Amino acid sequence: MNKQPNILIIYADQMRYDAMGCSGNPVIRTANIDRLSAEGVHFEEAYTSYPICCPFRASVLTGKYAQGHGMIQNHFPLRGGQGFLAEYLRDAGYQTGYVGKWHLEGGPKPGFVPPERRFGFDHFVGFNRGHDYQSSIYYDDSGQAYHSARYEPDYQTDQFMEFVDKAAQNDAPFFGYLSYGPPHFPMDMPDHLRRIYRPEEVPMPPGVPDADLQAKVQKHRNEVLCGGDPRSGHKSHVAHETKPVGEIETEEEIREFIAEYYGMIHNIDWNLGRILNQLDALGITDNTMVIFLSDHGDMLGQHGSFCGIKNQAYRAAMHVPLIVRYPARFKPHRSSAMIDVGVDMMATLFDLVGIDMPKGRDSQSYLAALDGNSDRHRDEIWYQVFRQTGGNPIEYTPYAERGIRTKDWMYMRRKDHRAYLFDQRADPDEQRNLVDDPTHTAMMDQFDSDLDAHMKATSDDWDMAADFPPPDWVTHADAKEHLENVLLPNAIHVP
Repeated sequence: MNKQPNILIIYADQMRYDAMGCSGNPVIRTANIDRLSAEGVHFEEAYTSYPICCPFRASVLTGKYAQGHGMIQNHFPLRGGQGFLAEYLRDAGYQTGYVGKWHLEGGPKPGFVPPERRFGFDHFVGFNRGHDYQSSIYYDDSGQAYHSARYEPDYQTDQFMEFVDKAAQNDAPFFGYLSYGPPHFPMDMPDHLRRIYRPEEVPMPPGVPDADLQAKVQKHRNEVLCGGDPRSGHKSHVAHETKPVGEIETEEEIREFIAEYYGMIHNIDWNLGRILNQLDALGITDNTMVIFLSDHGDMLGQHGSFCGIKNQAYRAAMHVPLIVRYPARFKPHRSSAMIDVGVDMMATLFDLVGIDMPKGRDSQSYLAALDGNSDRHRDEIWYQVFRQTGGNPIEYTPYAERGIRTKDWMYMRRKDHRAYLFDQRADPDEQRNLVDDPTHTAMMDQFDSDLDAHMKATSDDWDMAADFPPPDWVTHADAKEHLENVLLPNAIHVP
Protein backbone atom coordinates (compact mmCIF):
# COMPACT_ATOMS: atom_id res chain seq x y z
CA MET A 1 0.00 0.00 0.00
CA ASN A 2 1.24 3.50 -0.83
CA LYS A 3 2.55 5.41 2.14
CA GLN A 4 0.67 8.51 1.03
CA PRO A 5 -3.05 8.34 0.22
CA ASN A 6 -4.39 8.52 -3.28
CA ILE A 7 -6.65 11.57 -3.68
CA LEU A 8 -9.73 11.83 -5.91
CA ILE A 9 -11.87 14.95 -6.29
CA ILE A 10 -15.33 14.38 -7.82
CA TYR A 11 -16.90 17.73 -8.75
CA ALA A 12 -20.60 18.14 -9.64
CA ASP A 13 -21.28 21.61 -11.04
CA GLN A 14 -24.19 23.61 -9.54
CA MET A 15 -25.45 21.03 -7.01
CA ARG A 16 -27.39 22.15 -3.95
CA TYR A 17 -26.69 20.67 -0.54
CA ASP A 18 -30.32 19.65 -0.09
CA ALA A 19 -30.35 17.62 -3.32
CA MET A 20 -29.07 14.43 -1.66
CA GLY A 21 -30.80 11.70 0.28
CA CYS A 22 -28.16 11.96 3.00
CA SER A 23 -28.99 15.65 3.48
CA GLY A 24 -32.62 14.83 4.19
CA ASN A 25 -34.22 15.11 0.76
CA PRO A 26 -37.29 12.81 0.90
CA VAL A 27 -37.53 12.14 -2.85
CA ILE A 28 -34.16 12.06 -4.56
CA ARG A 29 -32.42 8.68 -4.65
CA THR A 30 -28.65 9.06 -4.26
CA ALA A 31 -27.56 5.63 -3.04
CA ASN A 32 -23.87 6.08 -3.81
CA ILE A 33 -23.56 9.61 -2.44
CA ASP A 34 -25.37 8.31 0.64
CA ARG A 35 -22.92 5.41 0.84
CA LEU A 36 -19.99 7.84 0.68
CA SER A 37 -21.63 9.90 3.42
CA ALA A 38 -22.17 6.84 5.64
CA GLU A 39 -18.57 5.70 5.15
CA GLY A 40 -16.93 9.12 5.35
CA VAL A 41 -17.10 12.59 6.85
CA HIS A 42 -20.26 14.47 5.88
CA PHE A 43 -19.98 18.23 6.35
CA GLU A 44 -23.32 19.81 7.16
CA GLU A 45 -22.00 23.41 7.04
CA ALA A 46 -19.88 23.53 3.87
CA TYR A 47 -20.14 26.70 1.80
CA THR A 48 -18.63 28.40 -1.19
CA SER A 49 -17.52 31.97 -0.48
CA TYR A 50 -17.88 32.96 -4.14
CA PRO A 51 -20.82 31.00 -5.60
CA ILE A 52 -19.87 30.96 -9.27
CA CYS A 53 -17.80 28.52 -11.30
CA CYS A 54 -14.44 30.02 -12.31
CA PRO A 55 -13.52 31.83 -9.08
CA PHE A 56 -14.32 28.63 -7.14
CA ARG A 57 -12.19 26.45 -9.42
CA ALA A 58 -9.30 28.88 -9.14
CA SER A 59 -9.60 28.88 -5.33
CA VAL A 60 -9.37 25.08 -5.23
CA LEU A 61 -6.13 25.19 -7.22
CA THR A 62 -4.53 28.17 -5.44
CA GLY A 63 -5.89 28.30 -1.89
CA LYS A 64 -6.70 31.98 -2.41
CA TYR A 65 -9.73 34.23 -2.46
CA ALA A 66 -10.62 35.65 -5.87
CA GLN A 67 -8.79 38.94 -5.35
CA GLY A 68 -5.64 36.92 -4.68
CA HIS A 69 -5.72 34.59 -7.67
CA GLY A 70 -7.21 37.21 -9.98
CA MET A 71 -10.16 35.19 -11.33
CA ILE A 72 -12.80 37.60 -10.09
CA GLN A 73 -15.50 36.61 -12.60
CA ASN A 74 -16.31 33.80 -15.01
CA HIS A 75 -14.51 33.18 -18.32
CA PHE A 76 -11.23 35.01 -17.75
CA PRO A 77 -7.92 33.08 -18.03
CA LEU A 78 -6.35 32.17 -14.70
CA ARG A 79 -3.01 33.89 -14.13
CA GLY A 80 -0.14 31.42 -14.33
CA GLY A 81 2.92 31.16 -12.11
CA GLN A 82 1.07 31.23 -8.79
CA GLY A 83 1.97 27.74 -7.59
CA PHE A 84 -0.95 25.36 -8.02
CA LEU A 85 -2.35 22.39 -6.12
CA ALA A 86 -1.48 19.75 -8.73
CA GLU A 87 2.02 21.20 -9.21
CA TYR A 88 2.85 20.80 -5.53
CA LEU A 89 1.39 17.30 -5.40
CA ARG A 90 3.26 16.29 -8.57
CA ASP A 91 6.51 17.62 -7.10
CA ALA A 92 5.80 15.53 -3.99
CA GLY A 93 5.66 12.37 -6.10
CA TYR A 94 1.99 12.19 -7.09
CA GLN A 95 0.75 11.10 -10.49
CA THR A 96 -1.74 13.79 -11.57
CA GLY A 97 -4.76 13.52 -13.85
CA TYR A 98 -7.69 15.73 -14.84
CA VAL A 99 -10.84 14.78 -16.75
CA GLY A 100 -13.72 17.05 -17.78
CA LYS A 101 -14.57 20.74 -17.89
CA TRP A 102 -11.63 23.05 -17.05
CA HIS A 103 -13.07 26.59 -17.34
CA LEU A 104 -9.82 28.37 -16.46
CA GLU A 105 -8.59 29.21 -19.99
CA GLY A 106 -10.67 32.28 -20.73
CA GLY A 107 -13.32 32.58 -23.43
CA PRO A 108 -12.87 29.67 -25.88
CA LYS A 109 -15.84 27.29 -25.86
CA PRO A 110 -15.32 24.38 -25.72
CA GLY A 111 -11.67 25.34 -26.25
CA PHE A 112 -8.35 23.48 -26.22
CA VAL A 113 -6.26 23.75 -23.03
CA PRO A 114 -2.55 23.55 -23.95
CA PRO A 115 -0.26 21.43 -21.73
CA GLU A 116 1.57 24.44 -20.29
CA ARG A 117 -1.77 25.83 -19.03
CA ARG A 118 -2.84 22.75 -17.08
CA PHE A 119 -1.09 23.81 -13.89
CA GLY A 120 0.44 20.49 -12.86
CA PHE A 121 -1.95 17.95 -14.36
CA ASP A 122 0.18 15.65 -16.52
CA HIS A 123 -2.71 13.47 -17.71
CA PHE A 124 -5.48 15.67 -19.13
CA VAL A 125 -8.62 14.73 -21.07
CA GLY A 126 -11.05 17.61 -21.35
CA PHE A 127 -11.96 21.04 -22.71
CA ASN A 128 -12.15 24.59 -21.48
CA ARG A 129 -15.87 25.29 -21.05
CA GLY A 130 -19.31 24.37 -22.31
CA HIS A 131 -22.47 22.44 -21.46
CA ASP A 132 -23.29 20.41 -24.57
CA TYR A 133 -23.69 17.13 -22.74
CA GLN A 134 -24.93 15.07 -25.68
CA SER A 135 -22.71 16.57 -28.37
CA SER A 136 -19.61 17.44 -26.40
CA ILE A 137 -16.03 17.80 -27.57
CA TYR A 138 -12.80 16.93 -25.80
CA TYR A 139 -9.20 17.23 -27.01
CA ASP A 140 -5.95 15.30 -27.02
CA ASP A 141 -2.58 16.92 -26.30
CA SER A 142 -2.15 18.05 -29.91
CA GLY A 143 -5.47 19.88 -30.01
CA GLN A 144 -7.31 17.23 -32.03
CA ALA A 145 -11.02 17.29 -31.22
CA TYR A 146 -12.88 14.10 -30.32
CA HIS A 147 -16.61 13.55 -30.13
CA SER A 148 -18.40 10.83 -28.23
CA ALA A 149 -22.03 10.11 -28.99
CA ARG A 150 -22.56 9.11 -25.35
CA TYR A 151 -23.82 11.29 -22.49
CA GLU A 152 -20.88 13.35 -21.30
CA PRO A 153 -20.68 12.25 -17.61
CA ASP A 154 -20.78 8.60 -18.66
CA TYR A 155 -17.81 8.72 -20.99
CA GLN A 156 -15.93 11.09 -18.69
CA THR A 157 -16.28 8.54 -15.90
CA ASP A 158 -14.81 5.91 -18.25
CA GLN A 159 -11.87 8.23 -18.97
CA PHE A 160 -11.35 8.88 -15.27
CA MET A 161 -11.48 5.19 -14.42
CA GLU A 162 -8.87 4.54 -17.11
CA PHE A 163 -6.57 7.03 -15.38
CA VAL A 164 -7.18 5.36 -12.01
CA ASP A 165 -6.57 1.88 -13.44
CA LYS A 166 -3.26 2.91 -14.97
CA ALA A 167 -2.10 4.98 -12.00
CA ALA A 168 -2.93 2.19 -9.52
CA GLN A 169 -0.42 -0.08 -11.28
CA ASN A 170 2.46 2.17 -10.19
CA ASP A 171 4.04 2.57 -6.79
CA ALA A 172 3.50 6.32 -6.64
CA PRO A 173 0.25 7.72 -5.21
CA PHE A 174 -2.10 9.54 -7.56
CA PHE A 175 -4.23 12.66 -7.55
CA GLY A 176 -7.25 12.60 -9.88
CA TYR A 177 -9.76 15.41 -10.49
CA LEU A 178 -13.05 14.65 -12.29
CA SER A 179 -15.10 17.70 -13.27
CA TYR A 180 -18.68 16.97 -14.35
CA GLY A 181 -20.82 19.61 -16.07
CA PRO A 182 -24.21 18.43 -14.71
CA PRO A 183 -26.41 19.15 -12.89
CA HIS A 184 -25.68 22.60 -14.33
CA PHE A 185 -28.30 23.60 -16.92
CA PRO A 186 -29.13 23.29 -19.81
CA MET A 187 -31.16 20.14 -19.39
CA ASP A 188 -29.33 18.46 -22.27
CA MET A 189 -29.80 14.88 -21.14
CA PRO A 190 -31.02 11.45 -22.29
CA ASP A 191 -34.78 11.04 -22.11
CA HIS A 192 -34.57 8.20 -19.61
CA LEU A 193 -33.08 10.61 -17.05
CA ARG A 194 -36.04 12.97 -17.53
CA ARG A 195 -38.45 10.21 -16.58
CA ILE A 196 -36.88 9.13 -13.28
CA TYR A 197 -38.69 11.75 -11.20
CA ARG A 198 -42.22 13.03 -11.68
CA PRO A 199 -42.68 16.80 -11.47
CA GLU A 200 -45.61 16.39 -9.08
CA GLU A 201 -43.49 14.45 -6.57
CA VAL A 202 -40.46 16.76 -6.21
CA PRO A 203 -40.36 19.02 -3.15
CA MET A 204 -40.57 22.73 -3.87
CA PRO A 205 -37.90 24.83 -2.15
CA PRO A 206 -39.11 27.11 0.66
CA GLY A 207 -40.95 30.15 -0.64
CA VAL A 208 -41.48 28.72 -4.14
CA PRO A 209 -43.43 29.69 -6.17
CA ASP A 210 -43.98 33.38 -5.53
CA ALA A 211 -45.30 34.94 -8.73
CA ASP A 212 -45.14 38.53 -7.46
CA LEU A 213 -41.53 38.16 -6.31
CA GLN A 214 -40.56 36.38 -9.53
CA ALA A 215 -42.02 39.21 -11.60
CA LYS A 216 -40.27 41.82 -9.46
CA VAL A 217 -36.89 40.09 -9.79
CA GLN A 218 -37.35 39.60 -13.53
CA LYS A 219 -38.24 43.25 -14.08
CA HIS A 220 -35.37 44.53 -11.96
CA ARG A 221 -32.81 42.31 -13.64
CA ASN A 222 -33.95 42.88 -17.21
CA GLU A 223 -34.64 46.60 -16.99
CA VAL A 224 -32.20 47.83 -14.33
CA LEU A 225 -29.27 45.45 -13.97
CA CYS A 226 -29.06 44.71 -17.69
CA GLY A 227 -30.12 48.16 -18.87
CA GLY A 228 -33.01 46.90 -20.96
CA ASP A 229 -30.78 44.89 -23.25
CA PRO A 230 -33.16 42.67 -25.27
CA ARG A 231 -30.75 39.74 -24.87
CA SER A 232 -30.85 40.04 -21.10
CA GLY A 233 -33.51 37.49 -20.31
CA HIS A 234 -33.27 36.17 -16.77
CA LYS A 235 -32.38 32.51 -17.39
CA SER A 236 -35.72 31.29 -16.18
CA HIS A 237 -36.83 29.12 -19.06
CA VAL A 238 -33.98 26.79 -19.76
CA ALA A 239 -36.43 23.95 -20.29
CA HIS A 240 -38.98 26.24 -21.97
CA GLU A 241 -37.01 28.55 -24.25
CA THR A 242 -39.96 29.52 -26.44
CA LYS A 243 -41.49 31.77 -23.79
CA PRO A 244 -41.13 35.55 -24.11
CA VAL A 245 -38.34 37.24 -22.18
CA GLY A 246 -39.59 38.38 -18.79
CA GLU A 247 -42.54 36.00 -18.53
CA ILE A 248 -42.35 34.31 -15.17
CA GLU A 249 -42.18 30.54 -14.81
CA THR A 250 -45.24 28.67 -13.57
CA GLU A 251 -45.24 26.15 -10.74
CA GLU A 252 -45.59 23.39 -13.33
CA GLU A 253 -42.49 24.60 -15.15
CA ILE A 254 -40.47 24.91 -11.96
CA ARG A 255 -41.46 21.39 -10.94
CA GLU A 256 -40.47 20.06 -14.36
CA PHE A 257 -37.10 21.76 -14.10
CA ILE A 258 -36.47 20.36 -10.60
CA ALA A 259 -37.43 16.85 -11.74
CA GLU A 260 -34.93 17.07 -14.60
CA TYR A 261 -32.31 18.55 -12.24
CA TYR A 262 -32.79 15.53 -9.97
CA GLY A 263 -32.45 13.24 -12.98
CA MET A 264 -29.05 14.71 -13.76
CA ILE A 265 -27.97 14.21 -10.14
CA HIS A 266 -29.24 10.63 -10.33
CA ASN A 267 -26.78 10.04 -13.17
CA ILE A 268 -23.90 11.66 -11.27
CA ASP A 269 -24.70 9.36 -8.35
CA TRP A 270 -24.65 6.30 -10.64
CA ASN A 271 -21.26 7.28 -12.05
CA LEU A 272 -19.87 7.92 -8.57
CA GLY A 273 -20.93 4.38 -7.70
CA ARG A 274 -18.94 3.04 -10.62
CA ILE A 275 -15.81 4.76 -9.28
CA LEU A 276 -16.37 3.51 -5.73
CA ASN A 277 -16.83 -0.03 -7.03
CA GLN A 278 -13.64 0.29 -9.06
CA LEU A 279 -11.66 1.26 -5.96
CA ASP A 280 -13.07 -1.81 -4.20
CA ALA A 281 -12.14 -4.07 -7.12
CA LEU A 282 -8.59 -2.68 -7.20
CA GLY A 283 -8.23 -3.16 -3.45
CA ILE A 284 -7.30 0.49 -2.85
CA THR A 285 -10.41 1.81 -1.10
CA ASP A 286 -8.81 2.13 2.32
CA ASN A 287 -5.88 4.21 1.08
CA THR A 288 -7.84 6.44 -1.30
CA MET A 289 -9.32 9.75 -0.21
CA VAL A 290 -12.51 10.50 -2.18
CA ILE A 291 -13.81 14.08 -2.02
CA PHE A 292 -17.28 14.80 -3.42
CA LEU A 293 -18.16 18.50 -3.73
CA SER A 294 -19.83 21.25 -5.70
CA ASP A 295 -19.02 24.89 -6.47
CA HIS A 296 -22.46 26.42 -5.82
CA GLY A 297 -26.14 25.56 -5.79
CA ASP A 298 -29.07 26.34 -8.08
CA MET A 299 -31.78 28.78 -7.02
CA LEU A 300 -34.63 26.54 -8.33
CA GLY A 301 -36.99 29.50 -8.08
CA GLN A 302 -36.03 30.68 -4.58
CA HIS A 303 -35.97 34.40 -3.82
CA GLY A 304 -37.56 35.04 -7.20
CA SER A 305 -34.57 33.66 -9.10
CA PHE A 306 -34.31 30.65 -11.36
CA CYS A 307 -31.24 28.83 -12.64
CA GLY A 308 -28.19 30.75 -13.80
CA ILE A 309 -28.37 33.66 -11.38
CA LYS A 310 -26.47 31.85 -8.63
CA ASN A 311 -23.86 34.45 -7.63
CA GLN A 312 -25.90 35.43 -4.59
CA ALA A 313 -25.34 35.11 -0.86
CA TYR A 314 -28.45 33.04 -0.21
CA ARG A 315 -28.11 29.55 1.25
CA ALA A 316 -29.55 28.12 -1.98
CA ALA A 317 -26.36 29.23 -3.76
CA MET A 318 -23.70 29.05 -1.03
CA HIS A 319 -24.54 25.79 0.77
CA VAL A 320 -22.98 22.85 -1.10
CA PRO A 321 -22.13 19.17 -0.66
CA LEU A 322 -18.76 18.25 0.85
CA ILE A 323 -18.22 14.59 1.69
CA VAL A 324 -14.76 13.12 2.33
CA ARG A 325 -13.99 9.42 2.69
CA TYR A 326 -10.56 8.06 3.64
CA PRO A 327 -11.10 4.79 5.54
CA ALA A 328 -7.47 4.35 6.57
CA ARG A 329 -7.69 7.46 8.73
CA PHE A 330 -11.11 9.13 9.03
CA LYS A 331 -13.86 7.49 11.02
CA PRO A 332 -17.36 8.02 9.60
CA HIS A 333 -19.14 10.95 11.21
CA ARG A 334 -21.07 14.13 10.51
CA SER A 335 -19.36 17.43 11.18
CA SER A 336 -20.93 20.82 11.85
CA ALA A 337 -17.63 22.64 11.22
CA MET A 338 -17.99 25.57 8.83
CA ILE A 339 -15.84 24.96 5.75
CA ASP A 340 -14.96 27.22 2.81
CA VAL A 341 -14.92 24.39 0.29
CA GLY A 342 -12.78 25.93 -2.44
CA VAL A 343 -10.39 28.09 -0.47
CA ASP A 344 -9.67 25.50 2.23
CA MET A 345 -8.86 22.59 -0.10
CA MET A 346 -5.13 23.25 -0.52
CA ALA A 347 -4.21 23.64 3.16
CA THR A 348 -6.19 20.54 4.12
CA LEU A 349 -4.59 18.27 1.52
CA PHE A 350 -1.11 19.64 2.22
CA ASP A 351 -1.62 19.16 5.96
CA LEU A 352 -2.62 15.55 5.32
CA VAL A 353 0.31 14.61 3.06
CA GLY A 354 2.98 16.75 4.72
CA ILE A 355 3.60 19.49 2.15
CA ASP A 356 4.64 22.86 3.53
CA MET A 357 1.95 25.43 2.91
CA PRO A 358 3.23 28.17 0.57
CA LYS A 359 3.02 31.77 1.69
CA GLY A 360 0.35 34.19 0.64
CA ARG A 361 -2.60 31.79 0.79
CA ASP A 362 -5.99 32.21 2.46
CA SER A 363 -6.55 28.46 2.84
CA GLN A 364 -7.08 26.95 6.31
CA SER A 365 -6.74 23.24 7.02
CA TYR A 366 -9.79 21.43 8.38
CA LEU A 367 -7.88 18.20 9.01
CA ALA A 368 -8.83 18.34 12.70
CA ALA A 369 -12.50 18.26 11.70
CA LEU A 370 -11.86 15.33 9.35
CA ASP A 371 -10.12 13.47 12.15
CA GLY A 372 -13.10 14.14 14.41
CA ASN A 373 -11.01 16.12 16.88
CA SER A 374 -12.96 19.35 16.46
CA ASP A 375 -16.38 20.47 15.26
CA ARG A 376 -15.09 23.98 14.83
CA HIS A 377 -13.14 25.31 11.87
CA ARG A 378 -14.10 28.76 10.61
CA ASP A 379 -16.32 31.07 12.63
CA GLU A 380 -17.51 32.76 9.45
CA ILE A 381 -17.55 32.33 5.70
CA TRP A 382 -16.67 35.51 3.83
CA TYR A 383 -18.99 36.05 0.89
CA GLN A 384 -17.93 38.00 -2.18
CA VAL A 385 -19.12 38.82 -5.69
CA PHE A 386 -17.15 41.21 -7.87
CA ARG A 387 -18.59 43.71 -10.31
CA GLN A 388 -18.48 42.85 -14.00
CA THR A 389 -18.70 45.59 -16.59
CA GLY A 390 -19.95 45.24 -20.16
CA GLY A 391 -19.97 42.11 -22.25
CA ASN A 392 -22.48 39.31 -22.01
CA PRO A 393 -25.78 40.76 -20.73
CA ILE A 394 -27.04 37.58 -19.09
CA GLU A 395 -23.97 37.73 -16.84
CA TYR A 396 -24.06 41.41 -15.93
CA THR A 397 -23.04 41.97 -12.32
CA PRO A 398 -23.30 45.74 -11.88
CA TYR A 399 -22.92 45.73 -8.10
CA ALA A 400 -20.12 44.35 -6.00
CA GLU A 401 -21.32 42.46 -2.93
CA ARG A 402 -19.61 41.35 0.28
CA GLY A 403 -21.00 39.50 3.26
CA ILE A 404 -20.49 37.34 6.32
CA ARG A 405 -22.17 34.00 6.96
CA THR A 406 -21.99 32.60 10.49
CA LYS A 407 -23.95 29.83 12.12
CA ASP A 408 -26.25 32.49 13.53
CA TRP A 409 -26.51 35.12 10.79
CA MET A 410 -26.18 35.84 7.09
CA TYR A 411 -25.39 39.49 6.37
CA MET A 412 -24.79 40.96 2.91
CA ARG A 413 -24.18 44.51 1.76
CA ARG A 414 -23.22 46.49 -1.31
CA LYS A 415 -20.77 49.37 -1.19
CA ASP A 416 -23.37 52.02 -0.51
CA HIS A 417 -26.08 50.17 1.42
CA ARG A 418 -27.01 47.13 3.46
CA ALA A 419 -28.97 44.57 1.45
CA TYR A 420 -30.11 41.79 3.78
CA LEU A 421 -29.80 40.08 7.11
CA PHE A 422 -31.18 36.63 7.95
CA ASP A 423 -31.39 34.85 11.29
CA GLN A 424 -29.93 31.40 10.55
CA ARG A 425 -31.31 29.82 13.72
CA ALA A 426 -34.90 31.05 13.49
CA ASP A 427 -35.08 31.37 9.70
CA PRO A 428 -32.61 28.97 8.00
CA ASP A 429 -34.58 29.19 4.75
CA GLU A 430 -33.92 32.95 4.67
CA GLN A 431 -37.46 34.11 4.08
CA ARG A 432 -37.54 37.14 6.43
CA ASN A 433 -35.09 39.94 5.67
CA LEU A 434 -34.28 41.78 8.91
CA VAL A 435 -31.96 44.39 7.41
CA ASP A 436 -34.37 47.25 8.23
CA ASP A 437 -35.02 46.12 11.80
CA PRO A 438 -33.42 48.77 14.08
CA THR A 439 -32.87 46.23 16.86
CA HIS A 440 -30.07 44.71 14.74
CA THR A 441 -28.28 47.95 13.82
CA ALA A 442 -25.42 47.54 16.31
CA MET A 443 -24.78 43.99 15.13
CA MET A 444 -24.66 45.10 11.49
CA ASP A 445 -22.27 47.89 12.48
CA GLN A 446 -19.96 45.19 13.85
CA PHE A 447 -20.37 43.10 10.70
CA ASP A 448 -19.39 46.14 8.62
CA SER A 449 -16.31 46.64 10.76
CA ASP A 450 -15.38 42.97 10.42
CA LEU A 451 -15.87 43.10 6.63
CA ASP A 452 -13.72 46.20 6.35
CA ALA A 453 -10.91 44.56 8.32
CA HIS A 454 -11.13 41.37 6.26
CA MET A 455 -11.08 43.26 2.97
CA LYS A 456 -8.00 45.21 4.02
CA ALA A 457 -6.23 42.05 5.22
CA THR A 458 -6.88 40.23 1.93
CA SER A 459 -6.26 43.18 -0.44
CA ASP A 460 -9.91 43.30 -1.45
CA ASP A 461 -11.43 46.43 -2.96
CA TRP A 462 -15.04 47.43 -3.62
CA ASP A 463 -14.06 48.96 -6.96
CA MET A 464 -12.20 45.93 -8.31
CA ALA A 465 -14.09 44.81 -11.44
CA ALA A 466 -13.88 42.46 -14.40
CA ASP A 467 -13.79 44.33 -17.69
CA PHE A 468 -15.75 42.10 -20.05
CA PRO A 469 -15.19 40.53 -22.54
CA PRO A 470 -12.25 38.27 -21.64
CA PRO A 471 -9.58 37.32 -24.20
CA ASP A 472 -10.85 35.24 -27.13
CA TRP A 473 -14.44 35.57 -25.90
CA VAL A 474 -16.98 33.31 -27.63
CA THR A 475 -20.69 33.81 -27.04
CA HIS A 476 -23.00 30.86 -26.47
CA ALA A 477 -24.61 31.40 -29.88
CA ASP A 478 -21.27 31.62 -31.71
CA ALA A 479 -19.96 28.61 -29.85
CA LYS A 480 -22.98 26.54 -30.83
CA GLU A 481 -22.55 27.50 -34.48
CA HIS A 482 -18.83 26.66 -34.37
CA LEU A 483 -19.56 23.34 -32.67
CA GLU A 484 -22.12 22.27 -35.26
CA ASN A 485 -20.39 23.58 -38.37
CA VAL A 486 -16.70 23.11 -37.59
CA LEU A 487 -15.87 21.00 -34.58
CA LEU A 488 -18.30 18.12 -34.90
CA PRO A 489 -17.76 17.58 -38.66
CA ASN A 490 -13.97 17.52 -38.17
CA ALA A 491 -13.80 15.64 -34.87
CA ILE A 492 -12.68 12.06 -34.52
CA HIS A 493 -15.83 10.19 -33.55
CA VAL A 494 -15.50 7.59 -30.82
CA PRO A 495 -18.07 5.15 -29.36
